[in-house]
Amino acid sequence: MAVALAGADSPGEHLQLAAFTAMAAGVFIWLGRRQRRTGRGLAAPSETMRAGDRLVQPPPPSRGYRIAGGVWIGVGSIFVLPAVFNLVAAIGQLVD
Repeated sequence: MAVALAGADSPGEHLQLAAFTAMAAGVFIWLGRRQRRTGRGLAAPSETMRAGDRLVQPPPPSRGYRIAGGVWIGVGSIFVLPAVFNLVAAIGQLVD
């Protein structure tokens, strides 16, 4: 039923949808793991930076960013299921 709602009719379209959702899952999970591991925002540097004639320390790791990383991992995990459904649908149509 979920595959029928996806709007894909051919095996090629199912494979494209599976590839897209798998890439989205991979990006979200990678970002979440990175943020959870470092405890810093995605755009915040985690290295000491030079500003003028002195070194500036990065902000300390934050528990909120670690929790947000777990949320990104959860969002990425949601994208895994449609990728699997579309891959199974494509294989099923190729076999028939």
